[in-house]
Amino acid sequence: DRMRGKIEFGSSSIIRTNLDNANEASIRQWLSDDEQIAMSIWDPKLIKEVEPQVYRLKLMTLMFVTIQLSPHVDVRMWTDEKGSFNLESVAFDPNIQILPGVGVSSDQLGILIDVVGELSPSKDGGAVEGKISFVTKGELPPPMRLLPEPVLKASLSTINRTITNFATSSFQKGARKNYGQFLRSEKVSA
Repeated sequence: DRMRGKIEFGSSSIIRTNLDNANEASIRQWLSDDEQIAMSIWDPKLIKEVEPQVYRLKLMTLMFVTIQLSPHVDVRMWTDEKGSFNLESVAFDPNIQILPGVGVSSDQLGILIDVVGELSPSKDGGAVEGKISFVTKGELPPPMRLLPEPVLKASLSTINRTITNFATSSFQKGARKNYGQFLRSEKVSA
């Protein structure tokens, strides 16, 4: 309902990352270490542990018409009884500026960012696969409610694509590197 200012947008991505020298047992063991996986999911310079099993993921600065966002999302990460690695957002700060130097709180805009995901060994045991999704809901400031719908949709589509591509490429790069390190450390300790 754009005239009331309510918007919602999101994106999902299916991930499959082949891992060298992988088998289901070693992938399950690797997935059981939330810190290892957290550092694989996101650029290590943009993540930090804020409490046990909760990590702060910083996003790159995004521009949406005249709004600048530099958000971070706190995400709980854990391995369930089936051996699947899960993530779910528990808090966030959109860090919004309507105009340069003019900040607005998430409460004022009624913004909510929700992130969920799951990773598990592939059926063939040679990869990790899963899905990550995010949804952002909020209220547009009154002047932005008048934007033509194609402009609004194009901006939202760009934000969706940027976040999804960043998360997918960060994970694929980080997973291969961290899984290789995990295998080497297992050989040393064996």
